[in-house]
Amino acid sequence: MKWDMKSLLGGIVIGSVLFSGIAMAAPIFPDVSEAKQTPFTYYFEGVPKSPASDVQGIMYKNSVYVPIRFVAENLNKPVIYDARTRSIYIGKLPAGKMYSKLEAIELVKGKFAGSITPAHVVEYSHDDDKGHYVIHVYQTHINNFQSGDSYTSTYGWFVVNPNSGEIRSLLQ
Repeated sequence: MKWDMKSLLGGIVIGSVLFSGIAMAAPIFPDVSEAKQTPFTYYFEGVPKSPASDVQGIMYKNSVYVPIRFVAENLNKPVIYDARTRSIYIGKLPAGKMYSKLEAIELVKGKFAGSITPAHVVEYSHDDDKGHYVIHVYQTHINNFQSGDSYTSTYGWFVVNPNSGEIRSLLQ
């Protein structure tokens, strides 16, 4: 089989398309290489306690991240994890229906399903001063694939009440 210029260019194009996803996904994951798994000593009411060796805390960017189940159980609080909504409950469960951040994102997607495309990103941004979830809907447009120049166009900012699931525009 003889390689010609057309085959070479085709291979380069296919290779760059296949491997460009890796470069695009890389910034999504934080660099935790500086995170240090440290055998911390935890004190509860003045009594030192240690979690199992496989669930030690880590130090990352000058913050200590601890195993929440170990901490809650040593404070005599039950811990429940709901994988469907990615919610962690410590102590009592809420008395009424509460929407999680993941459910709030799905509510916004459902409300605007006819006008947003799969290219739109719908993500939780932060909680406002009333404890409502602020959801950002936007799209990233790439101007130049070689240089990576891009811009973001915002479809909207929405506030979701975690108690009622009510959605309203942040700009109202």
